[in-house]
Amino acid sequence: MNHRQNNKKAAAYLRRGFLYLTVFSILVLMFLFPKTAANGAKNGLVLWAQTLLPILLPFLILSSLLIKLRLTRPFTVFLGPVFTRIFPISAKACYPLVLGLLCGMPLGAKTTAELYRLGQISERDAMFLLGFSNQASMMFLVSYVATKELNVPHCAIFVLIVLYSSALVSTVLFILPKHYRATPQKAQETAESTAVLSFFPALDACIPESFATITRVGGYVILFSMLSSFVCALALPAAPSALTSGLLEITSGIQQIRMTGLASAQKTALTLGVTAFGGLSGLMQTKSVTLGTGLSMRYYAFVKLMQGILAYVLTLVLLSLL
Repeated sequence: MNHRQNNKKAAAYLRRGFLYLTVFSILVLMFLFPKTAANGAKNGLVLWAQTLLPILLPFLILSSLLIKLRLTRPFTVFLGPVFTRIFPISAKACYPLVLGLLCGMPLGAKTTAELYRLGQISERDAMFLLGFSNQASMMFLVSYVATKELNVPHCAIFVLIVLYSSALVSTVLFILPKHYRATPQKAQETAESTAVLSFFPALDACIPESFATITRVGGYVILFSMLSSFVCALALPAAPSALTSGLLEITSGIQQIRMTGLASAQKTALTLGVTAFGGLSGLMQTKSVTLGTGLSMRYYAFVKLMQGILAYVLTLVLLSLL
């Protein structure tokens, strides 16, 4: 018993030492290369202010409002009979599934976490939704990845097939075999959780909650954009630099991949691979909006990594056949 406790303490010290070294190294880089840090942070701020804030914030407010007012039942009634035959989920999981696919991360994860806290969906539902539907939004995949970066708008369906099929396969293979609870856990009975608010009190509560969420998202985007700028400033070969940048933050990574001298198939495969993974920024955003739920972020990160690898391989295979 003492041996096991000593091992846990040693692991905790190692984790703490690694975190200290990482944060200290970032601070040193910021002092040594202030212009690079400022440019990277500025790029992240522009991405957040011009894209994420105006698009995500209204969806965050309205999605939370529907949940607080208990107005997600139409999704259950109309989509449940269809989606429960296609995906291994309960009918009440249809709403976060659709929202995640259309609006992307971290909105899909936030909605999943809210319904899981309320006891409306099971742990098995929640983990499947995180693995499958908490992706880059469909609009991002079509307009940015396929049209702007890959410059193949007519092949947008190819991008969607690769991303969603790799997500489904990795989730089914690595999440569903785990023994997660298949029935929703009972939510704690409190006046706040059981009462259905009227419209204006619910809206008044949703607005500051949504601003808090979008602010945290912005912080992660700015931080990882700055880290990506440090990677780009290093004297690394173009391909490893672009891949590392994409593993940190997908938008800047995709831009770097496009500017490499790789073959077209390799560029496409790397682009879809890092997009499927979502970047460490996406993982941290997901962790932020699911704090306190007990959902396994370590397992979620593993599944996203497997999805990225699968998307890369699948892209190369399909392109070789076309």
